[in-house]
Amino acid sequence: MKSNLFTYGTILLGSALILSSCQKNTGDGKLAYQVKPANFTASIATTMSGSGLVVNVNSNSSLTWTSGKMNIAEIDFEAKKDKIETEYQLKTPFSVDLLNLSPVLGNISIPDGTYDEVELKLSLKKSTNSDILLTLKGNYTDAAGSKTPVEFYFNDDFEIEVEAEDLVADGTTDYLGLINVQLNKFLTNVSSANLDQAIRTNGIIIISATSNMDLYNTLKGNLNVFSDCDFKN
Repeated sequence: MKSNLFTYGTILLGSALILSSCQKNTGDGKLAYQVKPANFTASIATTMSGSGLVVNVNSNSSLTWTSGKMNIAEIDFEAKKDKIETEYQLKTPFSVDLLNLSPVLGNISIPDGTYDEVELKLSLKKSTNSDILLTLKGNYTDAAGSKTPVEFYFNDDFEIEVEAEDLVADGTTDYLGLINVQLNKFLTNVSSANLDQAIRTNGIIIISATSNMDLYNTLKGNLNVFSDCDFKN
């Protein structure tokens, strides 16, 4: 299903978990979430179709991410159950390290039934302080082996769409929604010319709403293609 990425400090649980119902009913299981980043190095080719592939760390014509974080304000589970649109919300802010497996990010109660056309939405809310929503830092290695630091900054309201498999809940089993963040796909449609010709600020390629805007818009668009979700019990 298609449509339109952390306490800031400590993960808040408990009363902040918002569902259609605040208490677990008989016949409800639990659904928790966890973020699993992977593929930190991607190809940067002369053609856009050759970029975003998984390659060895620090290979020539590649970009390797070395640090990153994302502040998630809310996770929405949207699906159809018995052909009726259904939504469950986890309204708890989380700060996720984009280079390491996250802790379990709270849980929601989910009634038994078959859920299809499942989609998760990771809600990002613009920060009004210095704690930017999404940052990624790494090194671009060009075709000759020369390295240039790259920094990406994103701080706008946005919903990241995460495609998920169908879920059959039996009302007693607890499930884990493993959100796979494939950082190589974040560099889809970025060519070597885009980075070679990018503006440097003190020797750094800064990609933001005010610097290298074409690259910024490309990466912003990739936020909806770089993750998916598997359900495990």
